[in-house]
Amino acid sequence: MNTGWTMIWNYALPKERNVSARTPVIGKDQVVGVFHYDKKSFFESSVIALSKTDGREVWRHTIDHVATEPLIDNHGNIYVASFAGAVHAYAPDGSTLWTSAFGTRNVNVPVLSGDRIFIAETGGGSQKTWCLDKATGDVLWSHDTGGHAYRFLAHDGKIFHTAIVSGAKFGESTVHLLCIDQQSGNRLWSTTADQYHFNAAIVDGLLVWGARNAIHLYDPANGALKASLAIPEGTAITSGPLVVGNRIIAGDDNSTIRVASLEKKGLLFKKARLEAVWSQPLPGEIVGQPLYHQGQIFVLDDKGQIVGMDIDGTITTPTFGVGDGKCKGGGLVAEYNLLAVATGRTVELYQH
Repeated sequence: MNTGWTMIWNYALPKERNVSARTPVIGKDQVVGVFHYDKKSFFESSVIALSKTDGREVWRHTIDHVATEPLIDNHGNIYVASFAGAVHAYAPDGSTLWTSAFGTRNVNVPVLSGDRIFIAETGGGSQKTWCLDKATGDVLWSHDTGGHAYRFLAHDGKIFHTAIVSGAKFGESTVHLLCIDQQSGNRLWSTTADQYHFNAAIVDGLLVWGARNAIHLYDPANGALKASLAIPEGTAITSGPLVVGNRIIAGDDNSTIRVASLEKKGLLFKKARLEAVWSQPLPGEIVGQPLYHQGQIFVLDDKGQIVGMDIDGTITTPTFGVGDGKCKGGGLVAEYNLLAVATGRTVELYQH
């Protein structure tokens, strides 16, 4: 079936057991993938740089724990965090720049902003968000958020993220939405929510946050709720939101991609509204984050299938399979006419 995409190469991590991939990154001359797998009754991860030209392994580093997806800066340096409470920084040639151990808790995917790296603890016993110097890995500040954090957003000199603060008894957690100043680490505002909130983005100057049972809009200056759009009861926006113009692309944990639009109506004081545009059920569970590239939305599912559709919800690219059809983790990333996909133990590079 002609999908418009041609595979350039396929790489499969050999030997290891129970392999799961992270979303890769594309550098100037290489694609960098991260895999974690079972090792001696625990876990281990490999950070592997693959040649853009032919997929051969250029360099590799091993991390003695579960590692997060890699990040790349505008110099081609690679940053990977591990659940041991460390960030590892590598130059494009694979040489180690620094390794920073700042805690002992599991950590979420780090975020780059300017000359700083921001990272939050996740899972049981989580307490802090950390700011590191990107050049050295030194800790610049830490902020006690009091709980478990999901992937957060760095924007306009601020950090926006969720902290799930445990109560005295099981099931008594409180959801806090936080805004922290990037330079000082001071809390600028916080508010509580009645449902879990996951990933956030900015749409037309407002903070859009994917949550359980709804998509919400907040004022980023003070955390005031401006608008909400209900989604089916019991579902949660766990993939996205991704913003394209005034459109918000989000995937839920019920295998549905939906698009909403931000509308501002009123003669003098325009009131923000979220309006549903369309939704599209997918054949499998959504893996990673939705990707918008060359006018199309691409989504990877847990069967190793990629679905392409336009911003109006029309499926434009025939669904095509990647890897061995047994997708464990992974995700999509694109650059110009290239699409890199990681699933299970594989990384594949396609050209349009």
